[in-house]
Amino acid sequence: MLLGILLYLQVALLPGGIFNVSGASTASTTNYLLVKKGYVMSYDGLQGKANWVAWTLSSSDIGDVPRSNRFRQDDDLPRQFKRIDADDYKYSGYDRGHLCNSEDRSSSTFLNAETFLMSNMIPQTPELNRGPWERLEAYCRKLAKRGQKLTIYAGGIGVVDKIGNEVVIPKYCWKVVISPEKSWYLLFPNSHDLHPNWQTFAVSKSTLEKMTGLRFP
Repeated sequence: MLLGILLYLQVALLPGGIFNVSGASTASTTNYLLVKKGYVMSYDGLQGKANWVAWTLSSSDIGDVPRSNRFRQDDDLPRQFKRIDADDYKYSGYDRGHLCNSEDRSSSTFLNAETFLMSNMIPQTPELNRGPWERLEAYCRKLAKRGQKLTIYAGGIGVVDKIGNEVVIPKYCWKVVISPEKSWYLLFPNSHDLHPNWQTFAVSKSTLEKMTGLRFP
């Protein structure tokens, strides 16, 4: 019994104590586990998109390294997987929206550049990416600078349309923020008419788990 529990923990817990919310593994094509230096993800190699990306955030992750802005394919993915190129977003009207965002990894040049891999991007409306989504990112960094260590999960669900090389535009973008004091579960419509306050999009844990099919800690 104890051995079984230990094996479960080895599978469920990823670097940084991040919980493997989908049971992702390197044996799966549609739920492929990819561990980066600055974050971890589950990737769908058939659709060419992240199912989810997760990372931890503390004050030491926030520095003064400038944005890389070098969007590029992710060469760490298996060769047979579908990969997205930065040009797939051209003239689409959608932003290359970070899941693990750039400023959360501004302590080193390498970690910041890693956030610009296209596997870490999701098509977002400018109103979402530069609106409540960005304000939530800033709030998380504010908590981290106050000494809190956060665990953050992000992804997209549903299909509105496709751009470029059949890049899926999600109907909703979601985020989970877990702090020592409180947890937030948020579901944002990927639309153009959005309330600026990110807290407007809070939902229950059970609702988000039902919508995403994931199990959050």
